[in-house]
Amino acid sequence: MHRRDLGLLTLRLAVGGTLAAHGLPKLVGGPERTPPAWLARIAGSNYPAAWEQGGPQSFAATLTKLGVPWPRASAYAAGLAEFGGGIAIAAGLMSPRANLAVAANMAVAARAAHWKTGFYGQGGYEFAFVLGAAALGLAVTGPGALSLDQLRGRSRA
Repeated sequence: MHRRDLGLLTLRLAVGGTLAAHGLPKLVGGPERTPPAWLARIAGSNYPAAWEQGGPQSFAATLTKLGVPWPRASAYAAGLAEFGGGIAIAAGLMSPRANLAVAANMAVAARAAHWKTGFYGQGGYEFAFVLGAAALGLAVTGPGALSLDQLRGRSRA
């Protein structure tokens, strides 16, 4: 095992876990819904509110206000890219496809939802930019030796 592989694993777990945590409320959240207790403990005191305000219908309404085409389908696509892509990135699975889907989703999020605020600060696009850039970097490097792709014989590690 090389230090590079440990570094890629660390990056994948951080980026993938963050994406999955942001995508899950978009897919299964909604009024009067709460995350599992263990997940709320890990994610913190703001996470239950994200579930309550989440869900595909709520997210689609937000996308409608932003002028995103096909808001309902886009809401599901974004939620799946974040949650499913996050899980895949963390596991080192389906690279580079999952990474590219996440990078594209983050580019759309940065442009459609955060661009007008600018790079820095509350509502800025720096968070989407960093997650998208990390996903793109992982698409280029591959997931490393400590990955499901490697176990399946499909990694460039």
